[in-house]
Amino acid sequence: MKAPRAVTLVELLVVLVLMGLVAGVVGLTIHTAKPLQGTDPITSAIAVARDSAIRTGRSVIISLQLSDGQRDVTASPDGRVIADSSMGIDPLTGVRNAIL
Repeated sequence: MKAPRAVTLVELLVVLVLMGLVAGVVGLTIHTAKPLQGTDPITSAIAVARDSAIRTGRSVIISLQLSDGQRDVTASPDGRVIADSSMGIDPLTGVRNAIL
């Protein structure tokens, strides 16, 4: 007759040590995180559309009201952002260039 399988004390201690190391690394890196910088509403709207496209797996099209008129921006499920080149939006990150 086989004895029932159970967790040994050594296995339990190893798991607890690993969890303690992970908690320590996370605790130390939280303080080094950069504070959120204020972003303009256009960048925020593009980030929300990009996040929604990535989560749903479908393209998201938003219309942005700019000073020179209305422009459409498309966020693809792979994270790319397609917009008019005059807006100065990086197609890979969705962030507006500082030149504008």
